[in-house]
Amino acid sequence: MHDLRRLRAFRAVAERRSFSEAALALGYAQSVVSHHVAALEDEFGLTLVDRGKRPVGLTGAGERLLEHATTLLGQVTAAEEEMRSLAGLEAGTVRVGAFLTACTSFVPAALGRFWAAYPGVDVALEQVEPPGSLRHLRAGELDVVVSYEGDREGLASTLLGHDPFRVIVPPGHRLARRRVLELSDLAGERFTGPRREAGGYREMLDRLCAEAGFTPDVAYVVDDVTVGRAFVAAGGCVALIPELGIQQPRPDVVVKPVRGLDPVRPLHASWLPGRRNPAIAPMVQALADAAAARLAQP
Repeated sequence: MHDLRRLRAFRAVAERRSFSEAALALGYAQSVVSHHVAALEDEFGLTLVDRGKRPVGLTGAGERLLEHATTLLGQVTAAEEEMRSLAGLEAGTVRVGAFLTACTSFVPAALGRFWAAYPGVDVALEQVEPPGSLRHLRAGELDVVVSYEGDREGLASTLLGHDPFRVIVPPGHRLARRRVLELSDLAGERFTGPRREAGGYREMLDRLCAEAGFTPDVAYVVDDVTVGRAFVAAGGCVALIPELGIQQPRPDVVVKPVRGLDPVRPLHASWLPGRRNPAIAPMVQALADAAAARLAQP
């Protein structure tokens, strides 16, 4: 394998299941991505990408190569960064990935702390949801990832805190004056929540409500928690969402804890062990300080 550009192009197609999306992510023309993948297939004498599917799929050989590509490209990036680390914290780049509600809550404060302490280091932030964020980390495309994903095998991690689930209801709702709620109090209410394929949330909501004796009526399906909050504020529904998803200030909704509710998302900052980027440790510390400050707020 003489050209890593071929491997990067293949991995981009495999991750995004699209030649056009891969080209956009890499900054190439689509024809260049197609050429790199075809050249890789010629090199191995194997078909790696099933172009007959939409979205495109991987053959068995392609699935195996994707595993190796993720590891190999991560090692190449680590080697490049080790050389750059000789410049210390006066220059260089640290790339951070974080999910939506982390990006809209404590991550900006963390980046502000880091910028103030290390103005010579460039910071790149990418909003990316688990489990894809950990794949990008392993491939060397990110240096630090903020995630609630549990599978961090082979990664170094530090616990940033716990993100408890809360109920939000409209002002004036029948439950708004209650100090603590039981989940069963929400029986008969209309809910807002994400699609079923969005990280297992709907399965969790179904299970919790079933344990409380009812089936949730998810009347408003949204892709963004801020949209869901707007629906709640308008009086149309209630929601069960993580604390970090409830942006401050909160005059438009009433936030209530739920007695005996088990789901508390552990938040981790993860990185590849052995990565010689000196900016990783201070960035992780900045994330930990900012997360602790945000989760301490009522």
